[in-house]
Amino acid sequence: MASIEMHSFTRDMQPLMEEAANNFAEEKVNTAFGQVKVSIYGDRKDPKKVPMITFHDLGLDSESNFQNFFQFVSIAEFADKFCIYNINAPGQEMDAQPLPENYQYPTMDGVAKTIENVADHFKINQFIGFGVGVGANVLLRYAAQNQNRVIALILVNCCSGKSGWVEWGYEKWNASYLRKVGMTKFTVDYLMWHHFGRNYDRCSPDIVRQYRVFFQHLPNPNSLAAFIESYIQRSPLPISRDGTTGVQLKVPVLQLVGAGSAHVEDTVEVNTKLDPAHADWIKISDSCGLVLDDRPDAVTESMMLFLQGLGYFPTLNVMKMTKKMQETQNGGGFSAITSQSNEC
Repeated sequence: MASIEMHSFTRDMQPLMEEAANNFAEEKVNTAFGQVKVSIYGDRKDPKKVPMITFHDLGLDSESNFQNFFQFVSIAEFADKFCIYNINAPGQEMDAQPLPENYQYPTMDGVAKTIENVADHFKINQFIGFGVGVGANVLLRYAAQNQNRVIALILVNCCSGKSGWVEWGYEKWNASYLRKVGMTKFTVDYLMWHHFGRNYDRCSPDIVRQYRVFFQHLPNPNSLAAFIESYIQRSPLPISRDGTTGVQLKVPVLQLVGAGSAHVEDTVEVNTKLDPAHADWIKISDSCGLVLDDRPDAVTESMMLFLQGLGYFPTLNVMKMTKKMQETQNGGGFSAITSQSNEC
């Protein structure tokens, strides 16, 4: 497989990357569906650090989905508060062995069960969840059944309903191609749409090119096909705003979506099922669907303000911090949050 570097960073970021590497570990954790790989950033033995569990999207693993973003926000204030546990869905990490031919891939409820297995393994009583796309659905699905273990959720491009006919057909074709042929232009185009939306011009051409090449060289098409099939067969999330047709979620939720994302309407639909007193919805302007890579400054600002509202970083000047980070990256600073509402 070709070696693809998803991003490059300025020299100013190098000490932060080295600091993160010094507190990095990987473990294979036994679950009800076999072993899953967990990447850990931070000192898990420090009782002062709050656990944060992440879950990735289709076509990515925990490293390719979150590593660049956490390197961007790997500042002292953040690293001092949290220990990050990046969970991979079964068989989805880039160095995974092919799944056995007789392996029965878990449903989305089963994938959510792996979160409980990981939390139990590391003796995590409560955590903040951070998920993207399919990972957001998985974490919200877990929280609906385990509210006492979830402090808060940060969800990007989240969908709560079952797949529609068009989505079902499109993804079913992709799963079939992946099993019979491997990675094809059709499947790569689907993954690009899923992550970027239709208007690639909203996103950096370099990021678009890097991800297209990355998807072309995914190593385990059969495993990805199984993950896609599990997602298209998902059941609707059992939540409702008033608790009459599902669980009333009391967990604080921050939803993020890029203005150019293919999933804007899905996130709005999710918001209609959340209690306005505990939910925030933010659309980030001038961004494609891949907001963690395209607009890490805006995502960082939104996350920090949300976490500050929960009692973390009480003395941190969030606006000043994100402006400084933006200047380090691009030579100028600005706030990119254009829409925030909990009234949808």
